[in-house]
Amino acid sequence: MHSRERPQGLLTYADRAYLLGETTPATDAAERKKRERIRRRIRNALVDFSLLVHLEWRDLELVFSGLVDEDGGVADRELYEGIVDAIETMMRGTTMQGLSFGRMVRLATLRSVGVYHLVYRGVLVDVELTHETRVLPERSVRLEDVPERVDRLDEVPLAGALALEEFGVTTLEDLYEFAASYEGEPTV
Repeated sequence: MHSRERPQGLLTYADRAYLLGETTPATDAAERKKRERIRRRIRNALVDFSLLVHLEWRDLELVFSGLVDEDGGVADRELYEGIVDAIETMMRGTTMQGLSFGRMVRLATLRSVGVYHLVYRGVLVDVELTHETRVLPERSVRLEDVPERVDRLDEVPLAGALALEEFGVTTLEDLYEFAASYEGEPTV
């Protein structure tokens, strides 16, 4: 989904090639500078979203216009995956800092639903959010327990399976190898 033909966005063509492992900076110092520039642009792009909420509704609609087909399915897979990956990236970053990403999502959802209904429906709405994200330790599998508890990939909880995909783990053998190589301390 990372097309070279796609116009430059947040990342330069060189940044994309670096992050995909297609290029390597010549020195350690050059790599540190590249990573620092990418981090700075990401932070500045996130702050720019405070301005993008003021984008005309029609412009916002046009940005997302090809996302869904006439049957309600995903038409633009690249855009869809980009949205999912953006949410995941923000969740990872804020969670590592000890912030409640769920609280931020609730605030954004309430504000978005409120603004939408105000602009398009002329109504000041009250919204009840009932979805809470929490880890279920009783249904989670520690990597050290994988050989005893997992005989088929479909026994891995969905969030765990999606995480494994990010690391290229797609077979049971890959899972056993990944679990055996894990050096961290399980904390669930």
